[in-house]
Amino acid sequence: MNPVDRAKECIEKGGHVHLIGAGGIGMAGVAFLLKERGFAVSGCDLQENRQTEWLRKNGIGISLGHHESHIGESVDWLVRSTAVSDTHPEVRKAKELGIPVSRRGEVLPALMRDRICIAVSGTHGKTTTTAMIAQVLGCGYCVGGEIAGIEGVAMDGNVMVVEADESDGTVAGYRPDFAIITNIEYDHMEHHASESAFIGCFEKLIQKTKNKVYYCAADPIAGRLCSADPKCEAFTVPASRIALPLPGRHNQWNAAAALAISRHWKSKAEILRALGEIQPIRRRFETVYEGGGIRIVSDYAHHPTEIAATIQTAKELEPQRLLGVFQPHRYTRTLALGPDFPSSFQGLDKLWLVPVYAASEQPVPGGTTKDLMDLFPANWDERLHYCQTLETAWAEIRPKLRAGDMLLVIGAGDIEQVAEQARRFRPNSDSLPRAQNTNSGDSGSFYP
Repeated sequence: MNPVDRAKECIEKGGHVHLIGAGGIGMAGVAFLLKERGFAVSGCDLQENRQTEWLRKNGIGISLGHHESHIGESVDWLVRSTAVSDTHPEVRKAKELGIPVSRRGEVLPALMRDRICIAVSGTHGKTTTTAMIAQVLGCGYCVGGEIAGIEGVAMDGNVMVVEADESDGTVAGYRPDFAIITNIEYDHMEHHASESAFIGCFEKLIQKTKNKVYYCAADPIAGRLCSADPKCEAFTVPASRIALPLPGRHNQWNAAAALAISRHWKSKAEILRALGEIQPIRRRFETVYEGGGIRIVSDYAHHPTEIAATIQTAKELEPQRLLGVFQPHRYTRTLALGPDFPSSFQGLDKLWLVPVYAASEQPVPGGTTKDLMDLFPANWDERLHYCQTLETAWAEIRPKLRAGDMLLVIGAGDIEQVAEQARRFRPNSDSLPRAQNTNSGDSGSFYP
């Protein structure tokens, strides 16, 4: 039996399910949906966050810390994220007791089997596109980010829009009614040994989609996979830009995907009106501070293509000086894509780098931040800085900010702590000296 079918069998049996790492965005959404389906749900995580608070509000007990005592005879099923290894004490205990163990990415496709499912896939833009569709249609969703003004990262419904995750290959486990491919660019080398293996996940999604696959007309790999298949249809950005409260050309493509799929349920006029009122996702070009002529933006970008798009979006706002602080995410990604990173930062006047966010990986030779710094050309020498910790980075950057500056806080790890510090930033004076514009060079390509 394949893992998704096994998870579906557990769903049909019901009972008590325990989730390891329930405070993670993706895990929290699955926990909530399982509770909605009638499960007794418990979970654990190493620390409190907004997701654990939301789960408790919805009657889900969350314990702090991990211990095998969480797994007893009352537990019928254990769900873990890909980051949780087979040697984890709770996983070992479950296996000793004969309790089924599933990955989060196997459970969500199984939960979609009896729903009308829209699976949003692609290397970039999944979260924003999913959030757009959920808001346009007012349907159920499970999204990998927090939508401003909306509590929680999931809601059940007869029609569900969900992120189909390529990071661990579980995108191939869906049998959706509709699918979206925003773009395909090799990533997640920690799981996919080759680009062909990575692309193979999307091929399987296309094969298993029942009705229609919408793919980005500008993406060459998606085009190669989809162009000859009659159930696939390309989407493109309209000649007149879509009115959005979100900046950036990449968001025009995300909105074009939302427009294409949503027309199965709503008129074009209704969709465009809803897109004009879209609430943004946290950490997707999110302004965390603005005052004294300074703007600080937090962005989840961690792939070179995403970074280039973030910087281009910032340049459209014409800051006098554009600064960035970046935390590489995973040693495997930093090693594999290292040569692509320096050009993605073109357009920054200064860049601070901090150590790699490991995401449970062990260090890989050639994949550290110091290795990455060695790949920058000589003309970066005066603009590139290294800080050993997030705390020292913010302490170094803070006094250098002046009117006319925009600071980008970039990365998918705990660099969000810098953004949280920045929310409380107060310049010494509202009449700070204006920065000189030394920005030069093109910022690189957008995605797609």
